[in-house]
Amino acid sequence: MSTTRPPVKVSVLITLYNKGPFVEEAVHSILANSFTDFELLVVDDASTDDGPARVKAIADPRIRLLESAVNTGRAAAANRGYDAARGEYVAVLDADDVAYPERLAKQVAFLDAHPEVGACGSWVKAFGTSAVEARMPASDAEARALSLFGMPVLYPASMLRRSVIEAHHLRCDPQWLLPGMDRLFMLKVGQHSRYANLQEHLSGYRVGEQNMRHGRNAVEDKHHLYRAVFDHFGIPATKEQIVLQTFLHEEVGGAPPTAGQVHRLAAWIKELVATNQRIGVFPSPELEAQIEKRWKGLFHRIVLHDAWSALYHMWLTNELWGRAGYWGKVTSERWLGRRNG
Repeated sequence: MSTTRPPVKVSVLITLYNKGPFVEEAVHSILANSFTDFELLVVDDASTDDGPARVKAIADPRIRLLESAVNTGRAAAANRGYDAARGEYVAVLDADDVAYPERLAKQVAFLDAHPEVGACGSWVKAFGTSAVEARMPASDAEARALSLFGMPVLYPASMLRRSVIEAHHLRCDPQWLLPGMDRLFMLKVGQHSRYANLQEHLSGYRVGEQNMRHGRNAVEDKHHLYRAVFDHFGIPATKEQIVLQTFLHEEVGGAPPTAGQVHRLAAWIKELVATNQRIGVFPSPELEAQIEKRWKGLFHRIVLHDAWSALYHMWLTNELWGRAGYWGKVTSERWLGRRNG
C-alpha cells in the first residue's frame, strides 16, 4: 500500500519558534479559508514553549508538523518547509499573523491567470497594538522600484510559484542571522519572475511585544541589510553612502540627518539615479518617483529636530516658500518648548 501523499494545489508554510500564544489563531485562520485544496506545513524550530503541542491538538489531516531537535534559525526552518512542500504554490504566513478567509482563493486565482508572476502578495492590515496598513504596489515595475527600499511583496503575505523556486534552487540563506532574511529571499524570486500585489487586504499582521528585537541595534542591522541589497543588485556604494541611504527608509529610527548629511544625501541621490540609468537595474520612472517621495518626505523628520537642516533641505528641494509656514510653526513651537525635538 502506497504512503505517498496526493498532490495539493497549495502548501501553506508557517515557521514556528516560541509563538505558542498566537500559533493556534494563525492555523485556524488558514483552516477557515474558503479554498480547501492545501496542506499546512508548520515547521517548528525547537520551540521551548507549548507551541508544537498546541498545533498537535488541532485535529485536521491537512496539518503536517515538522519538528527539529535543535534550533537552526528562521532561514533553515523555512528551507525545511520548502523542501517538504508538494503544492503548485507555496503560501507563507507568520506564526503570529492571520490569513483572511479569501486569501488563498484569490491568490490562487491570480497566479493561475498570470503564469509570468512568481510572487503574489496583497495589502496587509496590522492588529494588536497598531492599526496601520501596508498598501503594496500593484505592478511589477512599481514593486521592483520599491525593492531597493523594502519588500516588493510582503513575505508573510505572499504566495509563491513553487516551480520558480525549484527550477532555480532558491532557498533562504541559512547563514544570514540578522533581520531581513525574507526580503533577501524575495529579491532572489524577482530575478526569475515578476511581482504582483492584489489591491485588497488579505492578511493581518500582529504588532506587539513579540515583534521587538530585544538587545539589537536596529539601525546597524539595517546598514548590514542595505549593504546586502546593494550587493545583490550590483550597485556600488561606500559605507557612508549606505548610511545616507538609510535616511530614505521611513521604517528606520535614529537621529535625522544633519545639514552636512542632507547635502551629501542629495549628491548620493543624483549618483544613484545616474547609476541606475546606466546599468538599468530598476525601471527609471518608478525608481525616481520612489526616491523623490522619500527625499521630500524626509523634511518632516528633519524639521522636528533641526531647524537649519530643515531649511537647507527646503532650499535643495525648491520648496522654501511652499513649506515656510509649516517650518516656522514647528520651529517656533520647538523653541517655546511645545514640541519635543
